[in-house]
Amino acid sequence: MSEFKLQKYRDLGGILTDSFAYIRVHYKSLGKALGLLVLPFYIISGLLVGSGYSSFFTAIMDNPDASADALFSGDFLIGMLLLAFSSGALLTVSLTHIKLAQDTNDVRFEQIFNNFGRNFFTLLGLYILIIIIVFFGFMFFIIPGIYFGIKLFVAPAIAVIEQRNPFDSISRSWDLVQGHWWFTFATYLVMNIITSFMSYVLIIPMSIIFGFLAASGAENSAMIGTGMGLFYGLLIVVASLFSVLMLIAMALQYFNLIERKEGRGLREQIEELG
Repeated sequence: MSEFKLQKYRDLGGILTDSFAYIRVHYKSLGKALGLLVLPFYIISGLLVGSGYSSFFTAIMDNPDASADALFSGDFLIGMLLLAFSSGALLTVSLTHIKLAQDTNDVRFEQIFNNFGRNFFTLLGLYILIIIIVFFGFMFFIIPGIYFGIKLFVAPAIAVIEQRNPFDSISRSWDLVQGHWWFTFATYLVMNIITSFMSYVLIIPMSIIFGFLAASGAENSAMIGTGMGLFYGLLIVVASLFSVLMLIAMALQYFNLIERKEGRGLREQIEELG
């Protein structure tokens, strides 16, 4: 069994600390899977998006009246599509790793790779449904969209860990979050603030440097524009990788809700004692 116990009751502080603890325990196997199945796509998408930003910033610095259409180059659009795929791959690898880590502390890359395709397409179908549901919720004065989004927060974890289809995952997530909506909302909000703060640690210093260079009237606008574009591309990659913390927190909230509603972990302990 894994030395990190997934199935147990947790408060908000427990979910926060255990999200970091999970990475500390499984950093080798999780890092290897992310490095081989996710990071290459993020790097390519970051370079393509960064190239689009570079052209845009250079155009703006040469001509302040340049149209915003300069941003939407072929590189930028392809980069954004690849970025969406990379985010899906990140979600798939993270949740597949957690499913395998329920039974062993020695999660192997081959196990994740063998389950990657099936889980990726299940999650793709699930997210299409979630986007449609949340979109219609937002059409009714935003609040219903937020409510639906939180009710479906643990649906991706259910789809991978319980191997359910997208419709069953949505239904089960709706039932599990029932009575724990505010707790689930707090989990999402706190983890979102933490991952955003980690990204801003990079954004603020670099933004100050590039803002100073631009304001000082540096002559080589092309070099500054290229630097700013590559920085934004790198920022997208790093910020996206930070989101693995949010995905782990989502899975821990799933196990927490299972324990609160079904007492699965407690029942297993009683059976072991009996």
